[in-house]
Amino acid sequence: MRNVPNATDIVPVELRLVVNGVDLSDRVRSWERSFDFDGGCYVLEVTFTNHEQLREAGLGLDPRDPNSTYNETEPLLGAYHEVTLDIRKQGVSEWTRFFTGFVGPAEVSGGETWGEADTVSCTCVGKSQPLKDWMIEERLALKYENAVISPTGSPDLLNRILQDQGLHYAVVYRDDPDFSVSEYVVSGVSAWEALENALAPTGFRLIELWNGSSWDFEITVVDPMRNKTEPDFELVGGFSSRRLSGSEADVRTYVAVAYRDFERKEERYVWAEADPSIVAKYGIPDGSGGRKHRKMVYKTQDRSLIDSESEARELAVLILHDLQEPTPDCEITLPYLDPRFEPFDLVRFTGEYAVDLGVMSVRESWSFERQVGETVVSGTANKIIGAKQLWLSRDAKRQPPAERRLQDLPGDPPPRPPAPELDPAWYVGPDGTPQPVVDAVFPGPVPWWAKGRVVAVGKFKVLATGTATGGTVDYLEDTDKSWEPGRFSGKSRDYLYISSGTGAGQARRIKTNTAKRIYVETPFDTAPSSDSVYVVLRRLRNQKQENIDLSPFYRVKEFEEGSFVYVTNALIPSGR
Repeated sequence: MRNVPNATDIVPVELRLVVNGVDLSDRVRSWERSFDFDGGCYVLEVTFTNHEQLREAGLGLDPRDPNSTYNETEPLLGAYHEVTLDIRKQGVSEWTRFFTGFVGPAEVSGGETWGEADTVSCTCVGKSQPLKDWMIEERLALKYENAVISPTGSPDLLNRILQDQGLHYAVVYRDDPDFSVSEYVVSGVSAWEALENALAPTGFRLIELWNGSSWDFEITVVDPMRNKTEPDFELVGGFSSRRLSGSEADVRTYVAVAYRDFERKEERYVWAEADPSIVAKYGIPDGSGGRKHRKMVYKTQDRSLIDSESEARELAVLILHDLQEPTPDCEITLPYLDPRFEPFDLVRFTGEYAVDLGVMSVRESWSFERQVGETVVSGTANKIIGAKQLWLSRDAKRQPPAERRLQDLPGDPPPRPPAPELDPAWYVGPDGTPQPVVDAVFPGPVPWWAKGRVVAVGKFKVLATGTATGGTVDYLEDTDKSWEPGRFSGKSRDYLYISSGTGAGQARRIKTNTAKRIYVETPFDTAPSSDSVYVVLRRLRNQKQENIDLSPFYRVKEFEEGSFVYVTNALIPSGR
């Protein structure tokens, strides 16, 4: 949500539109700005007056006008000229930057209508368009190893790609995916696709977004916050709404993620399924009164950014969340221009009843005849959708049969063994100094079909600490905090650990959070109290994997004192 002065005032909107340094504000007859949810970008459609007196004075805006002083070297409305649009409500002195981009590359058209003023219309594209136009040739493929998608990178993978292509644009981070990449190859795609393909497995999005620090729109990495439950802001009355019937053709109730296992060097897959009630509504009729899944297989490349089962499962859940129901399913119209809406906002509209709308797209318009403007917001009721075509475009089932290789996917993976029991300890290292370790013991009998274990070890990042002021078995409360609602969630690999006090030693996966409370997915055995000291942890993806024998013991070394670590294990079947 943007903070804009007098955003809800129903008064005329003033504008300032500049193309390549030329102020064309007094020539604007109408404009419409829209956000493309799938493209992650803004588009501005502008119609200018271009009547005969202006053309005779050499001020015509049609790029094909040979007498225009605006076209002496190159057309003003063309040649990728920069465009900015600023707006403000009448009575406000401060301008609000509303669009930054370029003229084109669509055709600029002129029109003449008997009895009406002549006009010229053009389409302006956002700052990301040059990245979508720049193609990385296959013969100039680049391979990146041991990179990171995070603002902590120097530089991070996304900005390294742009720098290597000679593109002087910067990707900024509103949110941090903190994603490690062992190997990534860029070839035969646009620069934008190269960035999107790298970011997609994290569930984060790359979009054009307003940045208050630079006072401009920037290409930005954002977390859609799919688990957000607290609205960013509320509008009471003064709007009309209608239900939309999103395309059921895009619904998927079963999502399989195929990935290349890093350790085993083989292709595997995991899946997530929608609730039976959703399948009963949107599934494929089976001819006998029942319904079958609408399936998709999300296929990653051989040098996969998703190379472990845990990462694949998390991605399958994210994709299912976005695709299991038709979207968008709701549209709100405001009879004035409200410039606050941004993609992935959760907005509460209260009229005869209240609806929380997860914003997918916004369309704002203004015309000389209607200077108060209009705003149309579309999205999904009571949830935030992170992506649609980003997932569907990678559906292996849409590829030609020769490219699918689905028959290579194995059957069900072996059952998960019990979680290891972990015990922190100290031991004397080779240099004679004491060193911290974690001893992992694998309980239970070993099945006859197992020939070994694969052990994965990784670290947690500390997101927050504090002392609870209360709680129940379902949540911990800290009234001294003021967290952003939806900041923590299990889908982001976040956990709550009570380190001391009442309930010490309990760790639970986080469901979601409000400003003062953290809700957990499974109830605490002992409810936290006012003496419970807690830590919020995020599991990092850059884990280390090792194949070992069937020994019930494993020692974790090489982590500094005070680190939070995790250990998982899986059994390797004979014949693999």
